[in-house]
Amino acid sequence: MIAQTNAFQVTLHGVQFLFQTQENLTWLIFASDPITLTLDRSKRSIQSDEKFTGIIRFALLPPPLEGNSISKIGNQYKSFSLSESIGVKRLIYHAHSYPVGADITWSFKDVPTSPSYQLLNKNHKDVVNNFEDLVEGVTVGTINFEYQIKSMHDDIHSRSSTTTQDESLLMLALPHHAQVLPSNSILKDFDLQYQCIKGPMTPIIDNTWSYDEHLTNTKFDSDQDVRNIQRLDTQTKQFILDQVELDLGRVLPTLTENVYGFGKQVARLAQLCRIASVLETPLSPREHDSDEDDGTVYKALTLKGTRLLHSYLTNFLDGVNSDNLVYDINFGGLISRNGLSDMSEDFGNGWYNDHLFHYGYVLYASAILGRLNSTFVDEYGTHVDSILYDVAHGGNSNSDDRGEAFFPFTRHKSWFDGHSFASGLFPFADGKSQESTSEAVNCYYGAYLWSSIRWNISGGQDRINFAKLLLAMEIRGAKTYWHMLPKVDIDGMDSIHSVPLYNDEFEEGLMVGNLGMMDVTATTWFGTKELYVHMINFMPVTAITKELFGIDYVSKEFYEIISPIYDQVPMPWRGYTVADKAFVDPNGAWNDATKLRSFELDSALSKSQATKQQHMHFVRIIKIASPMVLQDCAAQRVMIHTHKQQSTAPVKRRREEESRRSYLQPRAKAVAGNRKRQVASSTQYAKQL
Repeated sequence: MIAQTNAFQVTLHGVQFLFQTQENLTWLIFASDPITLTLDRSKRSIQSDEKFTGIIRFALLPPPLEGNSISKIGNQYKSFSLSESIGVKRLIYHAHSYPVGADITWSFKDVPTSPSYQLLNKNHKDVVNNFEDLVEGVTVGTINFEYQIKSMHDDIHSRSSTTTQDESLLMLALPHHAQVLPSNSILKDFDLQYQCIKGPMTPIIDNTWSYDEHLTNTKFDSDQDVRNIQRLDTQTKQFILDQVELDLGRVLPTLTENVYGFGKQVARLAQLCRIASVLETPLSPREHDSDEDDGTVYKALTLKGTRLLHSYLTNFLDGVNSDNLVYDINFGGLISRNGLSDMSEDFGNGWYNDHLFHYGYVLYASAILGRLNSTFVDEYGTHVDSILYDVAHGGNSNSDDRGEAFFPFTRHKSWFDGHSFASGLFPFADGKSQESTSEAVNCYYGAYLWSSIRWNISGGQDRINFAKLLLAMEIRGAKTYWHMLPKVDIDGMDSIHSVPLYNDEFEEGLMVGNLGMMDVTATTWFGTKELYVHMINFMPVTAITKELFGIDYVSKEFYEIISPIYDQVPMPWRGYTVADKAFVDPNGAWNDATKLRSFELDSALSKSQATKQQHMHFVRIIKIASPMVLQDCAAQRVMIHTHKQQSTAPVKRRREEESRRSYLQPRAKAVAGNRKRQVASSTQYAKQL
């Protein structure tokens, strides 16, 4: 009912309202009880005439789209017929049912399968990159979002609801949900197209969302890759082993590094140990990747590397390093001592920034050492568990379980968004964000490998599968929201989604640099070059890289983005571009790898590793990028930190931290002044777990 009108104000009374703004945007408003609202066009506000107790819901009717963009004429959005819109009728029909909470649950099942299984599964659009790994079967992780709903007809103070199953909840799903949710839950007769920062949203009618993720079969290497390695001739194997021996004497970790730098270094050392063990021990593929102690007697080079790895890693876990980890009892996590005392140190580690990037390398190295030396697991298992709990804890999902380790549930993972946010406690206007998806994948890959070593016991499979589920979610999120393909290239390629998510001009860059809650950019924290955008989302390269990147995507990316600048790429980044090239031109990549200058590479790579891994890659040629090849063939994330002169020693993400320090410091220091922490050494805490 219209109570009064004038040139600037309209006052209405009722339970359903329709308002239009000056830009021709239309809003629907629903109230649980009659209310009087006044629209003030001059102040651009809607106000209730008196206090109101009840439920009010708002629904913006999205303007029509032209392509992937909202249609406008000047400053006015285009109109459409509301009376004929089935979407508007749906909004009105479902307006009274609303969510008040949700429970996230997961379960696992083993599915015997064949190469055709995943392609025929109607609920999935995943692309199978390696058919050999599917022959043995696949484990499926099922994720459930069980929404608690209420009705506007309910007493708002009551815990019960009159809403029935026939009155299902209408919500909007993100693109990665639409890929895998059952087709019968997707609303077909809906002519409104809602958009968000992640692309088009899909209407879903259901009180429970349930979908599957196929979990990886890749362990330290796939069976096929180990078989290919075994086919190398004796001369080539010895050449690689000679290079490994040289590197074991010249590219060792330093205990004075920060936690991130040490993590990269120790992961490199672990990779060298893994390489030596595979090449020195002529076992069958199944024995090579077994998690059980098979009584293998390792040869000299493997033993040398394993002793070095054990020494450096246990010193780190014992807190011998200068920037050791401490436990923060207030927020429940492991943080670096330097990061605790100075928020700008260690890339914000003390304020929980980038923990998944930092600790993923340590988990990866710990898994390899545990595979080579089972006594390490007995001696330091609880220490490494503490690091895993910081980034991949599967308990405490309600944040109230004091019976378990006091860590938050999957600290960085946003289960609804389908990927992680690397941001910690620092406030940003655009919300949390993430830059290096490949390092996020590396974290959950490391968590999975460590879990497979640590919990390879009766009853431990669910823990292993949980880490694999986190990994599968992160890969889907990266391939959906970071790996872009223009519309003309989606059909017939290995894109995980069937429609473009961003506008055409933006998608020409093929890779998102940084994805935030409120924005998406084609830049990084430390620079705008396409090289930075692509390679920051490519490193590190391990066995799981073949699942993160498909051959079709890399082919287009390399020839359109990397190839034109390939010869001018600085040496610290060149290892990664060589690895990228190996997907599409293995022979050329091998030649380029032999020209790398080891002393100029980042601390995660040596020349011998790069040449060795490239040679292994060529055994498999172009069919799929060998994870053993990609494992070490590229430099880790690198930035050349300059003062008056340019240093040849790359310091990872230093510019990134400096570029945002001016923004972070005033706010972070204000918070830090009110934040007092009680800390205990990580080793002391580990013994309590």
